[in-house]
Amino acid sequence: MKSRFPLYIEKFGLLKGSELYGKSKYSRREHCLTVPGLRHAIRLRGKTSDYQAFKKIFVEGEYAFDLGFTPRLILDGGANVGYSSVFFTHQYPGALIIAIEPESENFRLLVKNTAPYQNIRPVQRALWPKNAHLMMENTMGQPDAFRVSENLSPDSSTVPTITINDLLDELRVDQIDLLKLDIEGSEKELFEDPAKNRWLSRTRAVIVELHDHFKPGCTAAVEAALAGQNFIRSQRGENILFIRKSDF
Repeated sequence: MKSRFPLYIEKFGLLKGSELYGKSKYSRREHCLTVPGLRHAIRLRGKTSDYQAFKKIFVEGEYAFDLGFTPRLILDGGANVGYSSVFFTHQYPGALIIAIEPESENFRLLVKNTAPYQNIRPVQRALWPKNAHLMMENTMGQPDAFRVSENLSPDSSTVPTITINDLLDELRVDQIDLLKLDIEGSEKELFEDPAKNRWLSRTRAVIVELHDHFKPGCTAAVEAALAGQNFIRSQRGENILFIRKSDF
């Protein structure tokens, strides 16, 4: 696999780039990273997929799309340890960001990484088309690979869900400016749900990473839901951006 070290040097300069590359990729412990352009340090767990998330977001800029407008409300579905929310708050400091992450250890770090930013609200729930309790599954052993399935006997090992429509009702808003989804296959259930029409019709832009390799049918569900919804499609890395052509 091609080394990403030159990208760090190009992005941050020789000294800082070397430091961030070494700490993020090779350290075996949880530590703080001071990243140029971020107002506060962020935490990263060594020898985990946190390195991949850091690289994609802060080095390769996979969320650095030109939306053509300034979002006021961002729903960050699958916020993991908070890097995407931190990126968005620097891009759009006036936006309210709801950072949704179900897994407890990821959420612990999400809270730490977003604590300095008053416009980021962490929510420990799983996005799902209905109210339920989900079992967390992780066959790959990495913190960005948790997948969920419904459990009819909720207990301490399950996580409660929240629907996008319920989130809008709780926030008392009628528009999502940016919906980001990296939810390890659960996008299939969200976009197949008939109730999606309520929130999707009020969404200006969607950034989604598709996971057909985890759950076949994700791409088909998203594309079917967005067909005829007046969205323009573009892609950066693993993320696809859909922007509505016209305002509401």
